[in-house]
Amino acid sequence: MDKRKVSTLFLDIKGGFDNVNPSSLCGMLSAKGVSLYLVFWTRSFLTGRSCCLLFQGSPKVFAPVSVGTPQGFPVSPLLFVIYVLRLQMEIPYGLTPSYVDDFALTVSSRSYRHNIQLLQRRYAILKARGSGPGVGFSGSQTELIHWRTSRDRDPHSTAPIHLDGSVFRPRSEPRWLGLLFIFSLATTPHFTK
Repeated sequence: MDKRKVSTLFLDIKGGFDNVNPSSLCGMLSAKGVSLYLVFWTRSFLTGRSCCLLFQGSPKVFAPVSVGTPQGFPVSPLLFVIYVLRLQMEIPYGLTPSYVDDFALTVSSRSYRHNIQLLQRRYAILKARGSGPGVGFSGSQTELIHWRTSRDRDPHSTAPIHLDGSVFRPRSEPRWLGLLFIFSLATTPHFTK
């Protein structure tokens, strides 16, 4: 029986919605063959905007906004997902699920140490794919878990991952999309907390 070890790296796109470049997004839409009227609508929706920060006693001064999608609009998450579409990839013996600006790289192999190497390679690919449109990942939101089953008799792995000069040690209860994940896949700790 193939006793594969499974590890997941949870990632969060830094500043997600605030960093969408209208020109890059419209170029992506055009390259995918999207109708010109939708490309023009998107450009119009994302450009020519301004904002004003209000503090007690501050003057009402509007400043132009040249990047980002407006908060609170139903189309903003959709435009962002299109913007980061190039980050999606197929992984042999793995998964890349995502939800808007949250990504999870899951790999499996015969050892956790090999999983770390696989995750580092996949992260490098994600980082390279994101550099074109200016997409990066938040180190403070990065978490690693080495999954186990109740029948797994091997000791818990403490193998960390090194990314961008930072060390991320595996956690026993990482949080992703508001859910608390436990390596044994038990749900009681999540509902208790």
